[in-house]
Amino acid sequence: MRGTALYDEDILLWSEQQAGVIRRLGRTRPDLSNELDVENVAEEVESVGRSELAAVESQLQNILFHLMKMAVEPDANATRHWRVEVAACHGEMRRRYTPSMRQRIDILQLWRLARDLSVLGAEFPDALEEALPGRPPFQLDDLLMDQIDSLALAKRIQEAAALRS
Repeated sequence: MRGTALYDEDILLWSEQQAGVIRRLGRTRPDLSNELDVENVAEEVESVGRSELAAVESQLQNILFHLMKMAVEPDANATRHWRVEVAACHGEMRRRYTPSMRQRIDILQLWRLARDLSVLGAEFPDALEEALPGRPPFQLDDLLMDQIDSLALAKRIQEAAALRS
């Protein structure tokens, strides 16, 4: 795949490959090191991909956070708003997501971060901490689908919470 096509299809993989090329160039062309700060240029190129990965992980964490709210307070007036938030975060996540990110996303870590935020903001944090499952009751694939079913995912969280009781 040509560099331009890879750039458009998988920015994370492109940034890693380009940084490798820059580093190899720096090793094989020592004359460049006088004019080009090879290591820092390579690091900056890599940071482009890492930044996109961080953005995707942030959106996934927000999705999980809002799904937990929906699961814990299904009859709240804000439920419709939370569904919109899930859809908006999902759309942004899907726009930035690339295939090479999949193996680097730790859904359990994101779940725990979202869970901690949910507990922190809860009126009764101890009860919520006890109720919410310690592990996500679904897989990353459920969040990466073209369309996300926030009601079904919130229900799975409720069912997993009921099993803990």
